[in-house]
Amino acid sequence: MTIAEAKQIPIVDFLAQLGHRALYVKSGQHWYLSPLREERTPSFKVNDQINEWYDFGEATGGDLVELGKHLYQTNNVSEVLAFIERHAKATPLPVIHVPTAPSRPVEAEMKDIIVVPLRHYALFSYLQSRLIDADIGRMFCREVHYELRQRHYFALAFGNVSGGYEVRNAYYKGCLNNKDISLIRHRSEETQERACVFEGFMDFLSYLTLKQAGDKTVCIDMPCDYLVMNSVNNLRKALTRLQEYSFIHCYLDNDLAGQKTAETIAGMYDGRANDESGRYAEYKDLNDYLRGKKR
Repeated sequence: MTIAEAKQIPIVDFLAQLGHRALYVKSGQHWYLSPLREERTPSFKVNDQINEWYDFGEATGGDLVELGKHLYQTNNVSEVLAFIERHAKATPLPVIHVPTAPSRPVEAEMKDIIVVPLRHYALFSYLQSRLIDADIGRMFCREVHYELRQRHYFALAFGNVSGGYEVRNAYYKGCLNNKDISLIRHRSEETQERACVFEGFMDFLSYLTLKQAGDKTVCIDMPCDYLVMNSVNNLRKALTRLQEYSFIHCYLDNDLAGQKTAETIAGMYDGRANDESGRYAEYKDLNDYLRGKKR
């Protein structure tokens, strides 16, 4: 079997032979519990129209050959093609997942966590290094202090809808308490017609900084609510919230994960979602656009 022949095999049929069935199908997108790991919420999708897959939990995807590399844990294309050919002939083979001990997140070791209003000069200096307006940073971010392995640290804290915080400084990126999306409404308790979607809060702060500066290339001159995913793993939570909006503007990263996320949102809300990443096509993300840092 050649690579070209393998790519002609429908991924949906291949997964069915392995015992994986889509939990639901919408707009040509088949959603599965990931065959690459244990999970309770489907984050693995197959676009049956172009015969490609994407796993939001692993932030990777591709054609059937790429899927075979992950399933059989090898980069040897010849071995992968041999496995695929045997499946194509309806010969069942077990898919073996080697269990690995979960690593303990560093957040579990943090002690004496305190969240206060943003005021530390070093954190304002960090925002300045990313060209984020200080007043915008002060308005939407807080400051977290914690002890880790008998040393004291502090970082920016950006709240989410579950009471958790995205935590960021020049050396660390993580989350305290519950991981979730963040939703910032234009007006309290009132939903706008439009929502802007960002992958991370630094892009959200960059957008507001650009809007304050009068940028017309990227920013929309209309009232919008803002949804920050805080991770592409939160896509399903974001999709639920986006049902409320008539117009959805996706300001995601110019990479594979951002592209696939925008495609999924557009597939779910056909005609209501726009991929705005073309406005900053020469840049990886909005913060790079703000800083003039081309790819």
